[in-house]
Amino acid sequence: MSSRLIVLVDEHWPTRPSAPWALVGDDGRLQAEGSSEPRHWPPADDCVIVLAGSQCTWHETRLPRGARREEARLLAYALEDRLLSDPDGQHLTVVGREVEEGGVTLGVLVVARERLRALCAQLAAIGRPPVAAHAELQCAPGGDNPDWHLAVAEHGLVLRPGTAPAIALDPPLATALPLLSHALDRARAANTLPASIAIHAAPGVDVGMPPEAADLGCRFDAAAAYLWWQACPAATNLLQGQFAPSHKRAGWVGRLRGPMRLAAASAAILLLASAGEVLLQRQRLDDLELRMQRLFETALPNTPAIAPAAQLQRRLDEVRMRHGQLRDDDLLALLAAYAQARGVATRDSVAALDYRDGHLTLALPAIPASDRDRLGARLAALGYDAGAGRSGAEMVIRTQVVR
Repeated sequence: MSSRLIVLVDEHWPTRPSAPWALVGDDGRLQAEGSSEPRHWPPADDCVIVLAGSQCTWHETRLPRGARREEARLLAYALEDRLLSDPDGQHLTVVGREVEEGGVTLGVLVVARERLRALCAQLAAIGRPPVAAHAELQCAPGGDNPDWHLAVAEHGLVLRPGTAPAIALDPPLATALPLLSHALDRARAANTLPASIAIHAAPGVDVGMPPEAADLGCRFDAAAAYLWWQACPAATNLLQGQFAPSHKRAGWVGRLRGPMRLAAASAAILLLASAGEVLLQRQRLDDLELRMQRLFETALPNTPAIAPAAQLQRRLDEVRMRHGQLRDDDLLALLAAYAQARGVATRDSVAALDYRDGHLTLALPAIPASDRDRLGARLAALGYDAGAGRSGAEMVIRTQVVR
């Protein structure tokens, strides 16, 4: 059974090395949790980090419909005036996509490239290379419906205003009230003011609702406890592109590596077998050609081999004539070939016949066109050509050997 260590990394790590962690099995159940320095973290098969607080920002922007290959450039341009620093220094990860008429609305998580690079390098240096990185903004409760949710923990607060992007707030709640009031004022102006806000407090955290909260014009209701690690499986992995973990780069590729190697080995074996079969067939063809050449030299000495098959057939016909036997283009031989190809349907099928210069012309008025095609194919298998005569009911039969 595999295990996964999930570490909550705030903006002060690793300067302050102690961090909350949770050890989760592959069934999603919590096995252990605590808060300690890296040397006291429990062993695990994989390591995952959750970026707490304002290390990430969540934006929504609208782009025109276009090719996906241009999306990164268009995103950087669209978010340039909303980012605190140069877009080239930010790592953008698309976490939501809603196609609309005339364009597409994207949800984008933004984190500083240098911060993400430093975290990955530090964790790799202590033997805990991360396989995934998630934003606490996306892991906090809520977001699937218009209800508002506020996650309260010792390290910070996360507001999920309905389906809008989440907002990180500094603790304690009393300090965050002005920003919360501003968010409610915007919702009131847009006529989307929630009736209440669900408060999710982390275990052991006393929310301590300040008296000023009553002036916000919104009710606060206690909700399920906030477990910061619980929603990681459903969150988007920020380690994409240049940050994809090299030891488990593109996990699906890793899972397919074995089958791909097996397929490559099978293809190589098939290629070798095919090459061997081709070489064997070529050797057999060479043997047949050599045998034909020897037969030709024996039957027709001092004769150049121009068309060996035709020359041997003519020689055979000459020998047959000298011994009083039929040639392949004699009348009886052509009729015998027709009878063999026609089979039991030969009787009463010939209305008239004409034999001249080795060509047998038969009048076959009772044979339909489909049967004529099959008859021609059977005659070809016997070594004869069958073509149409002067009328549609005639068939001309001749030997395939050119005289």
